[in-house]
Amino acid sequence: MTTPLLLNRRGFLLGGTAAGATLATGARAENMTVLTVAGFAGPFQSIFRSVVMDTFERKRPGVRVVYRPVMNSAQMLAMLRLERQAPQVDVAITDISISFLATAEKLLAPLAPSAVPNLAALPQWAQPDGMMGVAFSTDNLALLYDTRVLKSPPQSWLDLANPDLSDQICLPVEDTRGVVLLPLLTRMQGGDYRQSIEPGLALMRRFAPLVATWNAQPDLYTLLLAGTVALGVGWNGRGRMIAQANPGTLSAVIPSEGSVAQINTLNLTAHAPAGDLAQAFIDHALSADVQAAFAARAYYGPVNSRVVLPEALKLAISGPPDVAAKAMQLDWHFVSAHYSEWVRRIQREVISG
Repeated sequence: MTTPLLLNRRGFLLGGTAAGATLATGARAENMTVLTVAGFAGPFQSIFRSVVMDTFERKRPGVRVVYRPVMNSAQMLAMLRLERQAPQVDVAITDISISFLATAEKLLAPLAPSAVPNLAALPQWAQPDGMMGVAFSTDNLALLYDTRVLKSPPQSWLDLANPDLSDQICLPVEDTRGVVLLPLLTRMQGGDYRQSIEPGLALMRRFAPLVATWNAQPDLYTLLLAGTVALGVGWNGRGRMIAQANPGTLSAVIPSEGSVAQINTLNLTAHAPAGDLAQAFIDHALSADVQAAFAARAYYGPVNSRVVLPEALKLAISGPPDVAAKAMQLDWHFVSAHYSEWVRRIQREVISG
C-alpha cells in the first residue's frame, strides 16, 4: 500500500511537489489525507464534486479530495505522460479511447476486485480487455441547436447538410467527436468502419461547405448561447446541463439514425500517491446510489447494473426507445488503435479539403 500524502499544519505537502495547487482548494486542515482527481472542466466538474467527491469526504472525514480540471482527454494523456516519473494525480477521468492508450503506455495501474467490490455490478463492456480503467458513465453524441433559430428540432445527422443552415454550423470533429461520428456516418452509408471509413469521410465532406467553424472556441455550447452558430455536434449530457442552466437558448437531440455512446472512465494512475484510498474512491463512484444521483444531475448514463432510472430520465439520456435501439456499440480497442489516424484524415481530407 502506498503511503497517502499528508498536509502538515502550515499546509505544505509532505513527500514531494504534488498538489501544491491543492492548497487553493481549502485543504488546510492538519493531517488531512489528500486524494487528487483529474477530470473534465465545466459542468462535469461541479456535478462530480457535489455527487461523488463531497459524499466521499463525508464518509471519510479525514480525507480531502482535490479536483484538477483539464479541457479534454487528450490534455489528460499529455499530463499523465509528463508526470510519469512523479505522478501527482491519483485518479484520472478520461474517455475510453484514451484509457486504452494510457494502459498501453503503462501510465495506469490495475484495479483490485477486493478493493473495488462494485466492479462485480458492472457489465463486461465496462471492463474491456486491454484497459486497466473502468467505465464510470456514458454520454451520447448529439446534435445541439439554438432553439431561438430552429423552431423545430433537427431530426437527422443529414441536417448537417441542410443548405438553409449555410455558415451556421459548427463541426468540431478534430477530436473524439469526429472519431465516433465517423463510424456512425459510415454505417448510415451502408459501410463497416472496421473495413473502411471512406463512406463516413465522404458524408462528412458533404457537410463541409456549410460549416462556419471547425474549431469551437471556447466550446460549441458557448457559441450556441451567443447565437454565433445555430447547429453543431456535441455531447448530449453536457448540452442538457447547459440548457437547464440557460432556459430558452439551446437544446440537444439524438437523431433518428441513433447515436454512439462515448464512455467516460475512471483510471488509477500508476504509482498513485494516495494508493489504496484511490481505489476506495473509485469504488464509491461506482456505487449504485452515486451512479443514480450522477445520472439525474448530469444526464449521463450509469454503468452500475443495479441502477434503475425513471423513464423520463432514460428518455433524456438515450432518446425515444426506437432511437435508443439504434445506438451503435463500437469496438473501442479498434477505435483507439486508429484514433490518431482518423483525426489526421479528418483534418487533411475534410477540413483542409
